[in-house]
Amino acid sequence: ARLAGLPAVPVSRSTALRRLRRLPVPASPVPRVIGVDDFALRRRHRYATIITDAQTGRRVAVLPDREAATLEPWLREHPGAEVVCRDGSATYAEAVRRALPDAVQVSDRWQCAM
Repeated sequence: ARLAGLPAVPVSRSTALRRLRRLPVPASPVPRVIGVDDFALRRRHRYATIITDAQTGRRVAVLPDREAATLEPWLREHPGAEVVCRDGSATYAEAVRRALPDAVQVSDRWQCAM
């Protein structure tokens, strides 16, 4: 909203966000090496899964929960990952094994240290 005011196009913050959200998300191929991890939306109550490009750190997708039943269909719909870096979760391991049987699974060092 602040930047839109500079070229004499006044717009509210809500309108600017609404317009940005309407823009189509550019399609990009699934990276060869992906990272899969969970994070808390509300600690001890609600969690989600984030999928990232493990080489660049770019966010690829955010899934609404940390269930295998959600991750597995996403992986099937977005083939192309050859290496999956994940935490020690058996849930993620099973989803990756079923959806991408030829992918190499790597347990990341942060989870192994615990």
